[in-house]
Amino acid sequence: MVRDALEAIAMLHTLKPAQFVVSHFLRTPWSCPECKSGFVYGDGVMSLTHYREADTDELKQGLICFCSTRCLLRWEHPTMLGRMH
Repeated sequence: MVRDALEAIAMLHTLKPAQFVVSHFLRTPWSCPECKSGFVYGDGVMSLTHYREADTDELKQGLICFCSTRCLLRWEHPTMLGRMH
């Protein structure tokens, strides 16, 4: 039980897609939502970020994979960064 809790804590504090995604999906070609460049999913960075639902304009959050931490930080508005923790 303690081991499971420690693994969950490690998952919440990592940007590595391998902690969140089934291994065979890590080789999937992906497009960065911020800069639109192509990369392999397993080489990206993953974060719980905010996004606006296109149909309802509702603010939501979810795990999103970016090509770099730079794109992650460009995507997330600075006022929202504190809300992630």
